[in-house]
Amino acid sequence: MNRTLRLLAPCLLLMATAGLAAQPPATLYTWRNVVIGGGGFSPNVIFSPAERGLAYLRTDVGGAYRWDSKQHRWVPLEDSIWEDSYYGIESIAPDPKDPDVVYLAAGMYGSQPAAILRSSDRGATWRVTKVPFKMGGNEDGRGMGERLAVDPNRTSTLFFGSRHDGLWRSDDSGGHWQKVAGFPWAGLGEPQPRKTHGGVSFVVFDPASGATGESRTIYAGVADPASHHLFWSTDGGATWAPLPGEPDPALLPVKAAVASDGRLYIDYCTSIGPNGIDGGAVWSFDPRTGAWNDITPVRGDKAEGGYMGLSLDRGRPGRVAVSTVDRWNHGDTIWLSDDAGAHWTSLLERSTRDTASAPFLKFGRAMAPFGHWVSGLAIDPFDGDTLAYTTGDSVYRTSDGLRPRLVWTPWVKGVEETVPLSLASPTSGAHLVSGIGDVHGFVHDDLDRPPREAFLVPDLPNTNNLDYAGQAPGIFVRSASPSVATDEGVSLAWSGDSGHHWRELVAPAVSTGGDGPARVDGNGDAPIAVAADGKTFVVSGTAMLATADRGRSWWRPAGVLSDTCAVADKVAPLVWYAIDYRG
Repeated sequence: MNRTLRLLAPCLLLMATAGLAAQPPATLYTWRNVVIGGGGFSPNVIFSPAERGLAYLRTDVGGAYRWDSKQHRWVPLEDSIWEDSYYGIESIAPDPKDPDVVYLAAGMYGSQPAAILRSSDRGATWRVTKVPFKMGGNEDGRGMGERLAVDPNRTSTLFFGSRHDGLWRSDDSGGHWQKVAGFPWAGLGEPQPRKTHGGVSFVVFDPASGATGESRTIYAGVADPASHHLFWSTDGGATWAPLPGEPDPALLPVKAAVASDGRLYIDYCTSIGPNGIDGGAVWSFDPRTGAWNDITPVRGDKAEGGYMGLSLDRGRPGRVAVSTVDRWNHGDTIWLSDDAGAHWTSLLERSTRDTASAPFLKFGRAMAPFGHWVSGLAIDPFDGDTLAYTTGDSVYRTSDGLRPRLVWTPWVKGVEETVPLSLASPTSGAHLVSGIGDVHGFVHDDLDRPPREAFLVPDLPNTNNLDYAGQAPGIFVRSASPSVATDEGVSLAWSGDSGHHWRELVAPAVSTGGDGPARVDGNGDAPIAVAADGKTFVVSGTAMLATADRGRSWWRPAGVLSDTCAVADKVAPLVWYAIDYRG
């Protein structure tokens, strides 16, 4: 007998096929993803310069992936890693000479463990080196970088720009690390709760400066308030100095790249993002002359947000692409130049998105938007026609980079980057209904295909809790965080068709012994449950409330403490249980 089991794992939605043998009583599980297709923030995509068709993707909470050009899918690289902090990827560095070697800087938050992961088989196996410097793969500033860099002329030498503790160096392929004592920025130390530092935002080498066996010229940016934000070394990292003549010190350098002629390109923002960026610029620096050039694509009234993505076409000198970030009114775009930034064209107006492979990305529109939080941008070093960029919801790729019109498709097969917060598998109807962070949630009628649409009405981005009626499994309830938490906002909904369509619920304000009547369901933190027959809904929180007429009238159940959580019996409609989590 075969049974399909579904299980929720942190940051990934998984399902198992269990083969149950009668004798002996043993169970074997084969795991595979419930397919959504992207759905979360991937801060950057990096093509390997060592092999055509090889690329890596870093996500903020879902680990790292490698593109398998033969299977045409992304391969997750951390399924064997037990430390959940290592699924927050601060930076990825493929070896520029050996396609089998890749490095990860892994650490989700400053309060959690951090490590450099080293692989000589493209991420199939890892050697883990714990490090003393903290990381923030899911903190503000995760779109910057790359912080981890391999010297293209001496690939055993790596540098890492930390958030809080300056610049670090390894000369044995990441096995041991020493803080660079001569680097002028020592860091701001441990961050305050719920705050982080930008720190050393990127490290880039000039490959042409490596005549003596190591790259002599290295650049590093600092994205914290300081009198100097750009530093360089011309002796392989032994000594460092501020880059002379750097632009406005109010701007923070977030990303950089060095062209074949030695010219340095830099993206700037007013803050480290991914939100809260209200200005930015793009500059280039020529070390041969010491000249700076402001090549910002847009100025004046149309200037909005900053610039986060940056890539150079290695086959066409002077061809450079940058992406905007937090350009909320005009819409984020990619700016492309063929003359080193003297002139730019926007790809937004020349682009369409074909999301047939991930239809939920339309989010109720006729066409999926270009995307937000566009922090990752890459031109394939072996094929200038191929461009890719990352968003807060997906990764897009096109093979039309040299054509007047560009069609982008989701580049996410194999990538499952959502954050499941709640899960329900009813006794009939849909196989699975999921509550997802940021992208609402889905009905999974087919576990091997992306869902067609998310829960869009009412607009509650974070579905925190789901429940279904045990004897009427088409009836669902959910509580979720609204776009903006207000006393008047909706945070509850119910469905009569297994979650395909939802109707609003609003619980009344009640007195809980505070300053006056208040909503218990205003911010989405109050869970909701449904009786076995689907007739009664109960909302838990600072006060417990119940309705038997779909929210037209409510009462307060007697005999329960405040802050208890109600759970419905799945068989008996009148039987409920209450759990006192606080006590």
